[in-house]
Amino acid sequence: MEDIQALRERIDEIDAQILKALSMRVDICRKIGEYKKQQGLPILDKSREQEVFSKVKDRAIEFGLKPAQIELLYREIVNMCIEIQK
Repeated sequence: MEDIQALRERIDEIDAQILKALSMRVDICRKIGEYKKQQGLPILDKSREQEVFSKVKDRAIEFGLKPAQIELLYREIVNMCIEIQK
């Protein structure tokens, strides 16, 4: 069994990967925001939001995670991205 320090180091590595993925998502959302502005489209798209939440809840089950918790997490991520697009 790994010692606690080794396990914590693995968590730190995963956290870095999560932050990198969030950064990539933010960059794409920024580009989508620019596109929406150029095309005169609204920033908010409730049907797309629901699609994202539905997909991540389904995937959560595949990974043994609680869908409701993942939806809460993704609501925060989506809200962050909406603010970036404004």
